[in-house]
Amino acid sequence: MTSSAPSSVQDFAATFNDAVHGGLDKVLGKSGAEAVLSHMNMTHNFPDPLEFHMKLLALFGVEGARSLERAIVKDLAQRLRWALDVLNIEGAFDFNVTIRSVEKGLKA
Repeated sequence: MTSSAPSSVQDFAATFNDAVHGGLDKVLGKSGAEAVLSHMNMTHNFPDPLEFHMKLLALFGVEGARSLERAIVKDLAQRLRWALDVLNIEGAFDFNVTIRSVEKGLKA
């Protein structure tokens, strides 16, 4: 799994941040994404994926959060130039595990 993607933790955090905005923008539109992130007090520097997931879950419920998280993961995969099948976003899906796997893959 080679990639020309960022390799440092700081670069991953910036890429994750961009993917959150990109994924939410695709589903909610730019103003909708900004409203949601503002409501969640998360316009910049996102916390760990589990905390982010919990906040999405509280706002959108299971299905809504899952749809948004899949859009974020798809955006992240595009930014990192990874094939989506590597990230296993179909069927059982755990946002935290998926994001941690991507981050770990970048550190390897």
